[in-house]
Amino acid sequence: MTMKNNKKIQFLLLFFTMLIGFVFATTVNADVTKDGDVYHITTGQDLVNLLGNDSTYWTESEEIPSSIKISVDTDITMPSYKQRLNTSLSGPVDINFNNHMFYIVDKANCSFIMSASSANVDVMIHNVKSSDSNISNTGQTTLLVPDPGNNAQTVQGYLLGYLSLFTYVIGLGAANTGTITYDNVTINYPNLSDGVSRMITSGYVPIKFTGINLLVLGGQAGTDFGVASSIKIVSGITKMTWGAAGDSTTTQGAVSMFNMSTGAAGQSSVNFTVDSGATAIINNHTQTRVFNVGAASAATANITNNGTMTVTMDGYATNANTDTTSIRGSFLVGNSGLSSTNITFGPNAVTNITTNTGLINMNNTASLKVNAQAGSQTTLLSKNTTAGSTIRLFNGNATSGSSLTLDSVAFFSMRNAAIPPLQQDNMRIVIANTPLTILGYAANNDTVTARYVAEIGSINGAWDGNGTPGDQMSPPLAMNNSETKLKPAFGIRFEPGVLANSYAVNPSVWNYALSNPIFPADNTPVWLSRNGSGDNTQTFDIYDSRSQTASFRLQALVAGTGSRQYGFKKNGTNEVLSLNDQAQTILNASDFTAGTIGDAATAGHWTYTTDADHGLLVQAARSEKIGTYAGSVTYSLVDGLE
Repeated sequence: MTMKNNKKIQFLLLFFTMLIGFVFATTVNADVTKDGDVYHITTGQDLVNLLGNDSTYWTESEEIPSSIKISVDTDITMPSYKQRLNTSLSGPVDINFNNHMFYIVDKANCSFIMSASSANVDVMIHNVKSSDSNISNTGQTTLLVPDPGNNAQTVQGYLLGYLSLFTYVIGLGAANTGTITYDNVTINYPNLSDGVSRMITSGYVPIKFTGINLLVLGGQAGTDFGVASSIKIVSGITKMTWGAAGDSTTTQGAVSMFNMSTGAAGQSSVNFTVDSGATAIINNHTQTRVFNVGAASAATANITNNGTMTVTMDGYATNANTDTTSIRGSFLVGNSGLSSTNITFGPNAVTNITTNTGLINMNNTASLKVNAQAGSQTTLLSKNTTAGSTIRLFNGNATSGSSLTLDSVAFFSMRNAAIPPLQQDNMRIVIANTPLTILGYAANNDTVTARYVAEIGSINGAWDGNGTPGDQMSPPLAMNNSETKLKPAFGIRFEPGVLANSYAVNPSVWNYALSNPIFPADNTPVWLSRNGSGDNTQTFDIYDSRSQTASFRLQALVAGTGSRQYGFKKNGTNEVLSLNDQAQTILNASDFTAGTIGDAATAGHWTYTTDADHGLLVQAARSEKIGTYAGSVTYSLVDGLE
């Protein structure tokens, strides 16, 4: 009996042990569940348990993996927490919010710190979506949010905090401290203006954007939109908006929309990049700069667009005219540690930057290098209407060595509403590799007042050729009154040369009586001069701005009634070229007269004018039948010489 009872007890213990093991295979703890290699969570405390460096969760349940995938299955709230990301993590941290949102209960303590001890960790945040009901929330008071530890209950909390979900802390990181990627993230709080909340605080950690991202934050007093030393738009469309459109409220205490100086420790440069195929849309409706760049270690600032970038800065009114405005409301301002600023518009990039004040104050950029590369399309526009204002697109005094280089661009346009966009002797303008036409606009419209075709070389930004090394354009601009035409221009546009027929040839008319003594009695055909319209002059006008030396041909073919013969007679000759239904060259570029370089009306135009006895002629004889004859001449422009 005793042995039988022992066997029964052993059987029951075995069954109980198997049951407990089965439960742990499907439920990690009361809140976290695991499906394959994905951890599913429903509270902010779950997220802290999985990622926090001070958590005892992994020692109690299982060994922490080197990389982790997390699915957020409902809206969550971060507890009061600011500790390092778990230093045992060495691979990707992939968090899918599944169109849910995170909230906070402590504005100052709501983050995982990226540090040098997690240098290889790439954090990827997918599919965050803020609630539409919070779009109008100002965030100045608390709101009901899910309890950080129990999603079935609510507590008082906030929309955003002083630090983003993954952040930096000065002194804990250096260059290449992992990366943060936002993928399809929507955080849309246009009225959140509590003076504390910030959208991005990646600091020394490079942050990337993929997919469709919308980050909107109200204008604030006291803090920036974000702190980041390296921002890259990798793919998709990322739109970032700061302040309310038309609000025009001063953002006191905020340094910039993107403060790229703080937190750049250990890095040699700060960088904002839009990759090829990606789109960045930046709307700064506040009264402060877009980029604040440079520090003691990060002495170089690089702003690079290889895709599509649109920037709007309209915090100030268009009639603002103070020097402070041209600095605070500008695109970029550097700190004392800055040694060089590089702004690059890459191959085929499309860039549109519009401001109500100045674009860049060159007193604050150190050596400024602006480079527009092959095929790029760049439009820089200031809407400032203050007459006599010192607010230009490029304002202040450039450091020696600063330059604007245009290399085979599709076009580059810079325009102010009421003042020239650039006048600096030490801001060098360089047209490299491919000649470009320079167009000047004297007023805020599209009326061209100066035209210099097929220019290549360099000249100082004052356009007068003074200074060192002076006017090195080919042909030199200074000899063509460039200073008097380009210096006062409100707009300057650079574009490649083109070849085009720019003039419609008037119809030719012959009106003769067969009894006219011009016809020989023996019925020999003769070439008839034009005599039926006006002064019967004939003008051909070709626009070729590709080179200072034109290379084109004008050809003609005819189709008429019966066997009517047409011909073309060049000026200064007695020979007539008989035309037929096959295109023939009637004029070469060398036959034309070039327009005046710099003159808006004639530069780039090549003209050829004949009297009534030359140009297009028709052949007839006394034996013709009385009647009206009509024919058509097709002129075609051909590139290259015969």
